[in-house]
Amino acid sequence: MAELLVLAHSYDESIRQSRKTIEMDANFALAHNQLAQAYLGKHMYDEAVAELRKAVQLSEGSPTCIANLPRAYAASGKKSEALKLLRELKKRSNPSHSNSSEIAMIYASLGDADQAMNWLEKGYEDRFNPGVLLRPGFDPLRSDPRFQDLVHRIGLPG
Repeated sequence: MAELLVLAHSYDESIRQSRKTIEMDANFALAHNQLAQAYLGKHMYDEAVAELRKAVQLSEGSPTCIANLPRAYAASGKKSEALKLLRELKKRSNPSHSNSSEIAMIYASLGDADQAMNWLEKGYEDRFNPGVLLRPGFDPLRSDPRFQDLVHRIGLPG
């Protein structure tokens, strides 16, 4: 539910839902990840970084959680930390799982639309889950004609 609320940009409601989930299971990494997404949407960067650090630790390095942490770093002006995690995620990429959408999201958060689109095209070729394009992490690309073309090719609502 918290993820759907983030996709709808209903950040306060998502925060409430994530906190309820964390009350039930404080070690549920994805609840911390979702809470951080809502904090990012509200420009609460320190809180987002703290929750994402927990999510990365609890998930034992989930690529999704790792990809969101550099987004928070980039938003809070810590570009070098974001680039370090980007390099780490790229090293973990392999033919069976390229992490392409996660890498694209980091590039989008760093303002590098060209690299973001290159990685999204790679993900498209690798048959990635197109639902990732709905995530707020791709909001910086929404007006890019290349992104709109990709959304159209996949069949998502523009």
